Amino acid sequence: MNPRHIVAALCVSALASCTPPIRQFDLKDQSMSCDEANRFAYESMKSLGYTISTFTPAVPGTAGVVKGSTEEKHRSGSATVVVTCGGAGPTIDASEDGKWLGQVDFKRAFYMTFVSLVSQKRALDKATQEQAALPIAQRRQQGFEVLITPLRGLDARLDLPADLTPAGVLPVRIVINNRTGSSYRLDAGDIVMVRSDGTRVQPLSVDEVVERVRSGPAPATGAAPPDLANLAQQLRLKLFTVDDVRPDGSAQGLLFFPLDLYRRARVLVTESQSEETEGIVVEF
Repeated sequence: MNPRHIVAALCVSALASCTPPIRQFDLKDQSMSCDEANRFAYESMKSLGYTISTFTPAVPGTAGVVKGSTEEKHRSGSATVVVTCGGAGPTIDASEDGKWLGQVDFKRAFYMTFVSLVSQKRALDKATQEQAALPIAQRRQQGFEVLITPLRGLDARLDLPADLTPAGVLPVRIVINNRTGSSYRLDAGDIVMVRSDGTRVQPLSVDEVVERVRSGPAPATGAAPPDLANLAQQLRLKLFTVDDVRPDGSAQGLLFFPLDLYRRARVLVTESQSEETEGIVVEF
């Protein structure tokens, strides 16, 4: 055999038997839901220091996109993550924009961040399940817990079909965990956000949110107008409406407030047996 043919055959054999470095960081057929893939992809880009400029969550049959940019010295420029939800599980493809070569460093960083976030979430879920199986008195976390998180800008797209910022609406996630032996009552309408000047602001109704979207800025050129009926339905499905949290119970949902800078939130809860009311303040 001609020596050149031998060399060529060896090269082909080596390529066939070795996985290219960039393929080592593929995230294909992940064992998670489409919603989880969207969330982990979005949070991975933020963890890597990218400012998110575009976020369209994936749904079965339609790919999602996370696009961001960074000015960090060791990794400046922009990157795009495409999430595709298929029957075998979501596939996530991350790449730096405008680069055909030299993608290994970014793909490695994204892969490691994504896998780390998934691992942390799985470990937290397992620990939560183990704690929930114990009597309340033996758990590490006890008491009545209220978590309130304003969802600014594109962060809200993880929970909602549209960014409500142009309409002057701020979605706020409410999570309550009752790790006590008592029942508590509350009224979602009494959950208020407090501005820097001390003014208390009540939540908007779904109809008020939809009206703000209707009368807000027109969609960008070429963009389809929002389906207001569908939007109203989805907002109601997400709305926090719980008025009774039983012992060892939990509740979560969204409330909507006029877009503003808030310094704290306040929740009034009443212990059902004693009828004692307590105000819980959450600082931002």
